[in-house]
Amino acid sequence: MKQSVLIPVINKGFEINYFSKKNQPHDWFKKYNESAEKFSQLEALFQLHRHDVLEVLVFLDGECDFFCEGKTYSLRRGDVVVIPPYAVHKAIVKSIDNYERIIISVSEHLMSDFLSSSPSMKENMVYQKTQGSYVLHLHSKHFQDIIFLLDEITHRIKKGEENFSFTLNYQLFQALQIIFDPASRMPNLSNKEELDQRFVSILEYIESHLTEPDLSLDNISNYFHLNKYYFSHYFKKNMNLPFYRYVSLKRLSFAVTMIKQNQISIEEIALKCGFPDYSSFYRLFKKEYDISPKKLQKEYKSLY
Repeated sequence: MKQSVLIPVINKGFEINYFSKKNQPHDWFKKYNESAEKFSQLEALFQLHRHDVLEVLVFLDGECDFFCEGKTYSLRRGDVVVIPPYAVHKAIVKSIDNYERIIISVSEHLMSDFLSSSPSMKENMVYQKTQGSYVLHLHSKHFQDIIFLLDEITHRIKKGEENFSFTLNYQLFQALQIIFDPASRMPNLSNKEELDQRFVSILEYIESHLTEPDLSLDNISNYFHLNKYYFSHYFKKNMNLPFYRYVSLKRLSFAVTMIKQNQISIEEIALKCGFPDYSSFYRLFKKEYDISPKKLQKEYKSLY
């Protein structure tokens, strides 16, 4: 069974990563919990994975089907994929030699600053969520504008200006304003397959009941008046992951964020994230991340 890998951004308010012939990734853009070598391996394998930050993929060239939370999109130049924190996703690329894209990862605290500074951006993000699609297709002029801004940011960082955070953050803010502005978009016809409304409702139900210990296959299948064996097959077919594994990955992702915040005990975190007890949480956590929750907390604290 394919693993879904959590890749947290921990050192910066935002990170930009190029994958193209023209721009080779700079070391500064690879400061994840994983080593740069490990990150390259994960990228090359294009596994199912998730992040604890907002991620924006700007698609430049190549043939790519992008899978996100049960929906598959055939990307074309001009597409921007908005991936919420903890969303399970992967790129299915036909030829790595022709695949070109830019990834922007924005931390929760920086995104909150942006939204508090711009009520219109907040409204536009809410509007974008209501459209039921993770992919936005921009007019060519707006698409070129955001590429220019991202190129300018990376140029400044490579010149050693990364400490001038106000300028860099403002340029990123401008790029995100363009991306989320409904006036920047064209109708998007890139959906490879429409996700039926019932499955959308199932995902919404899981999201709203995620931290409840009784979120089980029996209960959710009964709620939607489906045979549990049919529901299990139906969920796996749409999500590419079994129901219990999807729920477990979502809960573990929230637990990682709470461990990093270091505000309550790990035992309390386990219960708040929906696990029935600490021992089951510990077993799943250790199996998923190959590290104990307390050791992760200790290693993260040592970074700051």
